[in-house]
Amino acid sequence: MADSKRKADDTNDAPEPKRRVTRSVSKAPAPVPAKQAPKPKSKAPAAKASKPSKRAAKAAPPNVEKTSNKTEESAVDSPPANDTPRAVLTIQHAAVKKPITCHRYPDSPEPNLPTPGLLFTHGAGGTLSTPAVVNFCTGYSTVHPMLAFQGSMNLAARIKGFHACISHLGLEKQRLTLGGRSMGARAAVVAGTEVLADDALRELWLVLVSYPLKGPKDVRDQILLHLPAAARVLFVIGDKDAMCPLDLLEETRGKMAAKSRLVVVRGADHGMRVRPVAEERRLGEEAGRLAAMWAGGEADDGDVYIGGEEEG
Repeated sequence: MADSKRKADDTNDAPEPKRRVTRSVSKAPAPVPAKQAPKPKSKAPAAKASKPSKRAAKAAPPNVEKTSNKTEESAVDSPPANDTPRAVLTIQHAAVKKPITCHRYPDSPEPNLPTPGLLFTHGAGGTLSTPAVVNFCTGYSTVHPMLAFQGSMNLAARIKGFHACISHLGLEKQRLTLGGRSMGARAAVVAGTEVLADDALRELWLVLVSYPLKGPKDVRDQILLHLPAAARVLFVIGDKDAMCPLDLLEETRGKMAAKSRLVVVRGADHGMRVRPVAEERRLGEEAGRLAAMWAGGEADDGDVYIGGEEEG
């Protein structure tokens, strides 16, 4: 895929603009009778006939939405980088208006989510097929099962989606492991905090991928600072993520009451994109595997860096 189709990634809560393909067909000039040989100047009309095609091509919208505000999810939803087997499930609940589509990793007809199974969601303009989501979920599911659910670009609606899935899966009494990427990570934090408000004794573990800490006008750290000391947080961030600069994240982590860990993907931007694509897939799956080990209490202490020349 060309770089121009993979540039932008989730930076606001704006929806993903749809690409439009404009096709134009220039009709071939009518045959010229043999008696009237075309003069050199007669070529001009043929050249003009092709101009509508050029103008139509320029009228097509660009791959990246032109706006002063950045978006929180990729403007172009690329196809998944792999074909991982996963079950497609539908959850219906009174808390949401529409049925919730879910992908169960690994493929299983049962929607159960034993601890430390992860309940996860995508970013504002992405889908369950966004490469960063597929890669991460694939890696996580090699260690523990997980369920990723589809939601709208609305933050409040996504929070309701978490509560609906928690209720449907019968997770009210066990340890919760919630997560998401970009705006989905924010929804996971708020939903988890609301659960703790009703049951302060619940264990809450959060897996926050590409957390959009730096907003257009402010720092989105308040919901992180409100997490209780008993909560556990894992950040998975690309070191080229403009929405979550590592120095700003480190400052925020120092203020948090909750304990946190960090996995840094070298060379990755907010959409977890690196080159080549095969390396993007490998690092995305590795980040998911490390997150699952952390959620299962199997990871070593300390922050982890993956990818790049220093990876050993």
